[in-house]
Amino acid sequence: MKLAMMFVLAALAFPVAATPEGPKTHTVLITGFRFVPEKLEVNTGDTVIWKNADIVPHTATAKKFDSKGLDQGQSWSYVAKAKGSFPYICTFHPTMKAELNVK
Repeated sequence: MKLAMMFVLAALAFPVAATPEGPKTHTVLITGFRFVPEKLEVNTGDTVIWKNADIVPHTATAKKFDSKGLDQGQSWSYVAKAKGSFPYICTFHPTMKAELNVK
């Protein structure tokens, strides 16, 4: 009994550190001439996938990334490596605006 109690006390004295979460994948849907969501916050190392659900081509273009033309049903992914705020547009339809925030 004393040995079991010593193990319990040792476990309480030296807790195991929580395992940090790994990178996540986020999706931005391009639909109705909009990016959904219009603002997305991710961590460095996360992947963002843009999927074009519209019948016309679109891009997701910022200073740090450019999907080039995405036809209907196509997708493109980007791994967020740098922290910061990255506004982006569709170069075919410049009124389509959104923002990727990497923390």
